[in-house]
Amino acid sequence: MTAIEYQTTRSSPAPPRVADEFVLELRTRAARNPALPIRPLTGAEVAVAVRYALDEDQDLALDFSGMKRIVIDWAERTARVQPGVTPAELEQAAFRWGLAPLSDRHGLVLANLIAAHVVLPDGEVVEADAELLREIRTGRAVGIVVDATYRLHSAAELRR
Repeated sequence: MTAIEYQTTRSSPAPPRVADEFVLELRTRAARNPALPIRPLTGAEVAVAVRYALDEDQDLALDFSGMKRIVIDWAERTARVQPGVTPAELEQAAFRWGLAPLSDRHGLVLANLIAAHVVLPDGEVVEADAELLREIRTGRAVGIVVDATYRLHSAAELRR
């Protein structure tokens, strides 16, 4: 995906299926040069890469720069983002709706994290429960957050 995708939705779309091309690229790249990073585009592809590395007993280098999806739900005042999205990109996308995320010098304020999908070390994708969300917020979670939902705020109120 080359551009940020803006959507308004009330229901979560089904995750895309892992393309055979990604699995082929994963095997080919791992065989030729295991140090080259894998560039997944979906959480399912991250899960496949983690499982493959676990099965092959290999280190895994991931490049999340291609995971740039942003979905704004203006009615619920939330934003779903993938790990490659920067705070500035989220601010720009939310501003179009008169909304803004809370951010500080470290990035997005984790107190506003309300949901997440996480790839666990065994390659399983789970929706974070309250305990796992608390661990993510405190930096003690083990896994890769591949989709996070943040609470947004009125941009006008934040500018005061």
